[in-house]
Amino acid sequence: MITVKQEIHRLVSESKNNPHIVSNEAGYYYDLCSVENKDITLDEFYKLFPYHNPDYNSDYWNQQHKKWKEIWNEAN
Repeated sequence: MITVKQEIHRLVSESKNNPHIVSNEAGYYYDLCSVENKDITLDEFYKLFPYHNPDYNSDYWNQQHKKWKEIWNEAN
């Protein structure tokens, strides 16, 4: 399993080759850095910050999609 520390290192390394990643991933990087224990896994991190979870079948994203669909239907 990848730890938060490893993910931070990956983003920093990748940003050296792809400078645009800094603006695209700023919120993600900030939240990764805000975790006190950098040795937790990314799965544990996603439980703390579900909106960064790439698994779009998560409960958080299912709720978001439902809300967006309701808003869209009300607007139309």
